[in-house]
Amino acid sequence: MFGTNEKVGKSFFKNAPKDSLYITSCFLSLQGEGPFSGMPALFLRLCKCNLDCSFCDTFFDDGEWMTYEQVNKKMYQTIHDHWTSRGESVPQWAVPITFRSDIQYYYPNIVLVITGGEPLLQNNVSEFMRRSLPSFKAVQVESNGILDTEVPDGVTLVCSPKCAEKVGVAIKYYTPSKTILNRADCLKFVMSSDPTSPYSQVPVWAHRWKDDNPTKEIYCSPMNIYNALPQKIKLLRAEKGTISMAERSTVDEKINFFEPGLIDMDQAQKNHEYTGKYCLEHGFRLSMQQHLFCNLA
Repeated sequence: MFGTNEKVGKSFFKNAPKDSLYITSCFLSLQGEGPFSGMPALFLRLCKCNLDCSFCDTFFDDGEWMTYEQVNKKMYQTIHDHWTSRGESVPQWAVPITFRSDIQYYYPNIVLVITGGEPLLQNNVSEFMRRSLPSFKAVQVESNGILDTEVPDGVTLVCSPKCAEKVGVAIKYYTPSKTILNRADCLKFVMSSDPTSPYSQVPVWAHRWKDDNPTKEIYCSPMNIYNALPQKIKLLRAEKGTISMAERSTVDEKINFFEPGLIDMDQAQKNHEYTGKYCLEHGFRLSMQQHLFCNLA
């Protein structure tokens, strides 16, 4: 597990400032998994989670409160700085179109991905997603599905269920709330080749969901087991302890699958081969973390 991932509930956000979100990082990359896999995407990672999965590969403990307006400016600046910080010009496809009077910016070629942690812990995220829909090619939110927070029409809801754990060992899948399961546009599961783990199978209720929703997809991603923190993250956090949003958005988010010693490659091979065969057997979609193979955030 990266970070401490202290479990919190919705009560953590009961005094959230109006029209604000608690954000840990914001960065531009390619979407590595799910329905928009391979597409340019702006990621907005929200703080905190209601679970503490032992295999989690993200930091979301620390963050900053930002108003919707501040977030919009941050998103614009993030896209702009992705190139200008390297001394390059922003390519034409990424330049926002401003001909629409009802929005500040319109990015016709970029997907906004709201993730976490668990983004649906924050009730304010619903209105933010609604306001963001006209500004991007698509808006996606990824949730473990336990909470009943409203996901507006038009937002792509990727429900990625997880298991309850005891002393770091997965015991049993949490079943998503009926509201979220009925609203979900697709399901996404992390898979392990370990036959003793519940992560080695897509749960029965999900197979039934697929039978009831034949036009919707189930995506399966091979689980990566990390031997250590990525070296740059380890060194930076050892030096500074608490780091800035800019550092969280760059160093924390960039993981190279091929960094020597980072990932248990023997287990990675088993999990990738197993997941591929499982998808072929059940008609599900294989969804690998493509950004890791490209050394992208």
